[in-house]
Amino acid sequence: MPKDRKIYSSPFLIMEISYLTQKLSLTKWVLYSVLVIGMVLLYLVPVLIFFVLSFQTKGFGLTFKTESFTIEEYKEIIHFSWYHYLYNIAIVLMSFMDSLLIPFYDHKGFTTGAVYTGAVYFISLVSIPYRAIIQASFASFASAFNQNEMEKAKDLFIRSSINLLIPTICLALLICCNLHNAVAIIGTSKNYSGLIPVFIVLLLGLLVNLATGMNDQVLSITNYYKFNFYVSLCVTILMFQLIRFLVPKYGIIGAAWASTITIITYNLVKFYFVWKKVGMQPFSMNTVLILIAALPALAAGYFFPYFFNPDRQVYVHTFIDAIMRSTVIVIIYVLMLVWLKPSKDLEEYMGTIRRNKRLF
Repeated sequence: MPKDRKIYSSPFLIMEISYLTQKLSLTKWVLYSVLVIGMVLLYLVPVLIFFVLSFQTKGFGLTFKTESFTIEEYKEIIHFSWYHYLYNIAIVLMSFMDSLLIPFYDHKGFTTGAVYTGAVYFISLVSIPYRAIIQASFASFASAFNQNEMEKAKDLFIRSSINLLIPTICLALLICCNLHNAVAIIGTSKNYSGLIPVFIVLLLGLLVNLATGMNDQVLSITNYYKFNFYVSLCVTILMFQLIRFLVPKYGIIGAAWASTITIITYNLVKFYFVWKKVGMQPFSMNTVLILIAALPALAAGYFFPYFFNPDRQVYVHTFIDAIMRSTVIVIIYVLMLVWLKPSKDLEEYMGTIRRNKRLF
């Protein structure tokens, strides 16, 4: 067995789970094939939940009456669905291409792949608010857009971008300032310290992606939905070429820059297109105020002194340090937001807290 086996058996590499199960003598209960099938079937759970909730909604149901739509309407539905399906394929391919191709273009192979996948995992934590806020805002936005209430739609477009940035930047600050704690827990600094610069580079692309707001959603409900697919296809090819060029020279940092450059290019193209064709853009002075509010919190978290030595009692010391550091960051960030008032929705929420004396 290689001496660096502990690097290969990273919890971030699903291919190594089979090795771990064998080492723990669990193969009689957990097979690798069963694990993969189980993870795929796990995605059916939210689908079933939505299916049940939909049937509980008044007016929703299934029908086999084919005359409900005309032939032309069926063609349009298929055409619309097909392009959205292709778009989703391109997005999934773009999301995983860097992680999948690193072992083929980096001479260190799966060793660096484990580190890179760890950084991608932390990036996915930062994007959690996106899934919640965009889904909640899109229904109101689509309703206003379909009813041709463009002023209301533009207001929702800008507000959703602002409200998305506030929690996203908070999570980014917390993770950035606690990456040393994460490295201390998931592996020695020698093995996993490389994920810190990778995370920072990937974070740049993520913040640009989130700051541009609901451009994807706008394109999906307009006659420009084909444009979304064609652009995603072009940037996927761009990303592949960047990976081939950058990864052999710069390793996982090259892969991170390939991903970030692709994401920034993709979002700038969509931003310009939506701005010119639909007349919507997400940026305002409030966007700048949020960034200003983040600076003191970032400085406080970065320069916060280290009171504990992670070499002793690594889990206890890193846990205490993370709590103290994160508390300081959140307090300063919230105070700056209250002072600068970048979001009307946040002001209303803070007023509700003061009146009701509770968070929810």
